[in-house]
Amino acid sequence: MKILLVVPTVDTCYEHVPSMGLMNLYLIGKELGCEMELIDLTDVQYKKGLDIILSKRYDIIGITCNFTNAAPYCMQYANDIKITYPDTIVISGGNHATLVPEDILFHGYDFIIYGEGELTFREFVKYCLIKRSLQDIKGLMYLSDGKIIKNKPRELIEDLDTLPFNDYSEFDLEPYFKKSGLRYISMETSRGCVYNCAFCSTVRMWGHRYRHKSPRRIVDEFKIAKKLDLDFVFLEDDDVALNEDNLRAFCKLLIEEDVGLDWGMGIGSASIKDESTFDLLSESRCVKVNVCIESANARLLKAYRKPYTVKDNEKLCESLNKRRILIHNHGVIGYFDETVREILNTYFFLIKTSPLWHVSILEPRPGSDYWQDWPGRNDSTKYNLFGKANVFWGSKKLLIYVLYRFFALIYFLSPVRLYKAFFEKNKGVSYSYRIQYFVACRTVNENINGILKSIFMSSN
Repeated sequence: MKILLVVPTVDTCYEHVPSMGLMNLYLIGKELGCEMELIDLTDVQYKKGLDIILSKRYDIIGITCNFTNAAPYCMQYANDIKITYPDTIVISGGNHATLVPEDILFHGYDFIIYGEGELTFREFVKYCLIKRSLQDIKGLMYLSDGKIIKNKPRELIEDLDTLPFNDYSEFDLEPYFKKSGLRYISMETSRGCVYNCAFCSTVRMWGHRYRHKSPRRIVDEFKIAKKLDLDFVFLEDDDVALNEDNLRAFCKLLIEEDVGLDWGMGIGSASIKDESTFDLLSESRCVKVNVCIESANARLLKAYRKPYTVKDNEKLCESLNKRRILIHNHGVIGYFDETVREILNTYFFLIKTSPLWHVSILEPRPGSDYWQDWPGRNDSTKYNLFGKANVFWGSKKLLIYVLYRFFALIYFLSPVRLYKAFFEKNKGVSYSYRIQYFVACRTVNENINGILKSIFMSSN
């Protein structure tokens, strides 16, 4: 059986790194004896991407649909695949496919693997091989008589050490390294979250329980990364420190076994309770920590259901700065009734606590509290608004946008940041600054293209 896995075209992406999820599915397919291929079309124009997909005939084509601004491309790919190869089974999965299945199943797809995908994918491939009953496959959605059928949910994987161990021998990572200018990959050490933030879909995708890999497994994956001569590894978990004991244990192993690889992670402001944990981070060569402070206003932290306070944010930044671990702070603006003073409070907090920060404008993402209230939901022509710094809410849209662009201009013209981006000796730190310039240029380019396209369409 021939199976193709596809990362689809997307208008705007933050970083171009290999898909951990699709690599897991690839390895599962290989284990089952299938002939597997994986292609990444993130930066490929749609027509060229379609030609690549249609260049061979496959039994199954799986297209991940994580990002809402990628959904229109996902829909178009499936429809066009079915025109050329009507008998090919086309499946999808990921955040958007799981949370807005009607966008997928009514546009050429045969099945959705919803939620956590590895076990369902394994069973689905076996179904295709031996034609067992569809109803027996948990975690699957499909159409029957024009209605969406949602099978029972799949139990979460309790032991993440049972996930495929990836030594990357099956994958060509060099194009990613060349594009980013850094030998760098993302890794996953945990899934799920114990919180329920208003603008997040993690709980709906990965569950409300926090599950993690063992310290031994994490360090073994670091050692594989070291053999690949990587400069930097980033742990993509929502909050690596939700189990502080596990974090401390794998930091100690990294130190004891002298792995010698720079790494970074993201954590919540109130997750680390023991001050000595920060010392372990520094000693184990953690050089960067992403901190989602979101807002410097208690009212908005409460509105977002964040599990920490402004004081927690201050304390965490102080502890990291003390160890000279680079903080990448993240803020959110654009809440329904957010005042100018509240917006400025957040910007000034970011500026005060770290030279590296970025601000997002609140988006009504699928699975968030705001999706159902957004008039553009289920209208794929509006999905290109995501990821491009558009303002969705409130009566001060223009003012918010002007403030956003003003502070972005100040940020990117900073001599210190320009120096860090291109002359900082630590490659992981330098990349953290440099990627922001890449993303900013791409976002501006997409905005200009969108304006020109609108003008062209209105003139016709």
